Amino acid sequence: MAGKILVGYLEGDHGRDALALGEILARATDAELRVVTFADPDELAPAALEEGADVVVLGATHRGPLGRIVPGPALDRLLGAAPCRVAVAPAGFADRVDGGSIWEPLDGDAEDVGMRVIGVGYDGSKGARTAVELATSLALANGAALRVYTVVPKVPPLLGDAPMTPTPQVENELDRHRSELEATASGLPAAVRAQPVLLRGHPVNELLKASLLGVDLLVLGAHARGHVRRLLHHGVVGEVVAEAHCPVLICPTPVAAPTPA
Repeated sequence: MAGKILVGYLEGDHGRDALALGEILARATDAELRVVTFADPDELAPAALEEGADVVVLGATHRGPLGRIVPGPALDRLLGAAPCRVAVAPAGFADRVDGGSIWEPLDGDAEDVGMRVIGVGYDGSKGARTAVELATSLALANGAALRVYTVVPKVPPLLGDAPMTPTPQVENELDRHRSELEATASGLPAAVRAQPVLLRGHPVNELLKASLLGVDLLVLGAHARGHVRRLLHHGVVGEVVAEAHCPVLICPTPVAAPTPA
């Protein structure tokens, strides 16, 4: 992921959060770090394009039109216009770093940024495969362990209080997801110690729970262009980013242009 990391800085705590995450990611990837201050969300995507940024880092707060993402419109425009990844620092991230409660170097080595565990969402899509590749490269570069998450929704009972009894078809579907997940994890380099984690429930809820369990960075794939606003406001990625307890790195996969008839 080495390249150029651009921090979108807004005055206040969310600006400090973004800067703290940007500095960590730059050290973790040996990337160049640049900071741009902006007042209008429309300014950030053009700045990312002009700078040739590979990653843009934003902060978060409890305010804003998209939950805790600051600013929601900037994230919309970045994923829709700038061909780069976007990382979002959770509210209070800079205080965690300063306080040494998390992201503390493991052995005092200046090269160790404390990235112990990286989580990545996997659903078999092209975007998810791209996210796994990115998460793997980060884990290899930092000696981190990798957790690969697949979330399978539970099938609700047909009647109000009827007990849920999985049908053979549901069990077969679950086995298929489990097999694909295990095959994906086993195909990754041994050095990342990939752990396949099959979760049952609502994808947003399960990924948010996972972000609480010692994960230093969560990597998610997303389709860029075309359906960005719908994705951010109603999709899994947008909801997870808005409420995650750890930094989230969004890895957009451009949608191919239609082939002329």
